[in-house]
Amino acid sequence: IGYTHENILRQLRYYNDIRKVGGKDCVQDVYVRDPNTSVGDNNNNVRLFWFVGKVARCTGTVSPELAVARLFNLIEEHATRIRPIELGRSFGSLEFYVAPGDTESKTSQNDPGIRLKKMPRSVDGAEEVALLEVGLNLEILTNQGTG
Repeated sequence: IGYTHENILRQLRYYNDIRKVGGKDCVQDVYVRDPNTSVGDNNNNVRLFWFVGKVARCTGTVSPELAVARLFNLIEEHATRIRPIELGRSFGSLEFYVAPGDTESKTSQNDPGIRLKKMPRSVDGAEEVALLEVGLNLEILTNQGTG
């Protein structure tokens, strides 16, 4: 899916429609990280994960892996646009992770009960998933760099 205004707005409408029916159980928070960077010294490396939005899916037909793989181009393009310094140089090799829906606050506080699950970039059958079965609510940042 191309990173266009029309596609972003359409996927946001689908996100809202799916979420209205399925609630937070059909939503995953999406994080992206650059596999080539970590912060800290040699004894205490910390991996940085950047929140980029939320994926909603029809749970009866679409797995989280299929949903992220179907929308990965929008997710990756958006991630590099909102975090160009941190993620831009690794476009094409970024790693995708999901957490349960609406846990971004707990995740940012390193809540040990929240586990991020790595998602593959591609999954067999992802292209066959109808776009109306998956939705995307992308993170919007303010001029201060916060969402």
